[in-house]
Amino acid sequence: LSATFVAILLGLPTAIILAAKDLPLKRVFYFLVLIPVLMPSYVMAGAWMHLLSPSGLINQILACVFGPSGKLTVHSLAGCAWCLGISFFPIIALIVATGLSQLDNSLLDIARLSTGRWGGLRHAIIPQILPQLAASVCLVMIFVLAQYGVPSLLGVNTYPVEIFAQFSAFYDDSAAIATSVPLVILVLFLILLQRRFMSGHDYVRITPSSEPQNQIALKKYKRLAVGFLIILSFLTMLLPFASVLTNAQSITKIASTIRSYSDGFVTTSMLALLAMVISTVIAFPIGLYLAQPHGRFAKALDIICWIPVAIPGTIIALGLIKLSNWFPALLKTDSFGIVLLIAYVGMFSAFSIRIFQASQRRADPSIFEAAAIDCPRWYYRLLHIDIPLHSGAIAASMIVVFVLTIGELNTTVLLIPPGRATLAVNIDNLLHYGANSQASVLCLAEVVLVLLVVGGGLLVWHIAGNSRK
Repeated sequence: LSATFVAILLGLPTAIILAAKDLPLKRVFYFLVLIPVLMPSYVMAGAWMHLLSPSGLINQILACVFGPSGKLTVHSLAGCAWCLGISFFPIIALIVATGLSQLDNSLLDIARLSTGRWGGLRHAIIPQILPQLAASVCLVMIFVLAQYGVPSLLGVNTYPVEIFAQFSAFYDDSAAIATSVPLVILVLFLILLQRRFMSGHDYVRITPSSEPQNQIALKKYKRLAVGFLIILSFLTMLLPFASVLTNAQSITKIASTIRSYSDGFVTTSMLALLAMVISTVIAFPIGLYLAQPHGRFAKALDIICWIPVAIPGTIIALGLIKLSNWFPALLKTDSFGIVLLIAYVGMFSAFSIRIFQASQRRADPSIFEAAAIDCPRWYYRLLHIDIPLHSGAIAASMIVVFVLTIGELNTTVLLIPPGRATLAVNIDNLLHYGANSQASVLCLAEVVLVLLVVGGGLLVWHIAGNSRK
């Protein structure tokens, strides 16, 4: 609840500003707001552990102003809520901004004529964005409830931390499963709730430039709004990134650490690339199917696709370990991480499915009517209609799955084969053992890797869009 409150406090005003038609440099600010959710939350926690250490920059400033008693600590419930809130506020900002971009302007005009400016907000804007706001709050709570890395680093005992302890420290499988039951029930409830709110609505905007212009304008508050976004970007992106960069110490230290953990880079990159391709291939037909009006089977399939999100990563890992015991040859020969790859695909395909649903709903129906005549064979339609039409969604799906795979820790720490480690596992181990300098180097490398993939995906998306034109 605390982390969600922080996310709402930051995300709601950000959404309103991003949706304004007169915001300058809108694409730049969209990208800056998106960056915190691209960084794994434990990277954010590691940065704030350094900033709020006894000799950290922020505590030095607070000690000068308020004395020694004014120092803060991130190793607390409030610190954990802050790190998780600033990691996930972009979810609220981007989903609510999508809702604001789709406002029915005629309703807004009627409300303003009959009630005034604030009446328009109360009677026209809030009712229209309430599904996006409620669903995004549910999604933030789902992500926060499933977090293991940040609470374990900051010494906050949550359900995922307790589940992991029961399994890995006490070797009590039944206790781990029993402990997960309340968490699974709560997350399933939140998934069903947000699905009800978002019925018929889109989570994301794949093509923001094609949206009709709304009437939200900053006007005389433009400078204040831009200042808010700059300060927000400083707190949630520039300051943590600078902290990680400073803690990395020197170029020599960075080079030696990267050489020492080169195997982790290779393993992480290969697993993430395979997961994003396989998840996109699986999610593509499912998302297009679910975007069409179907019967009960489609509704049941839509709910089933969300279920892996509701199950803690530790429990998914435990279940796969139990299933793998039926195939001992697989466990003996799985030196790469096939079981872990299966877990990634199962957990993250749901997000790709929502992206393709949104893309299909926005497509012009006349295109498919013409395709039914000109492309009678399904593979002609796939190659010449569906893939070019949804190229933006394909790029977005691959980026999302890659980012989620890079930052995944709950499942990875249990399913990674002996002798291998991902960047997430290496960073978690180094932070727990106090090797902050090496951990910062790997955090920095992980962030750069994610940004390179995101930048490459956006470039491919842009080239594909130009070629279609």
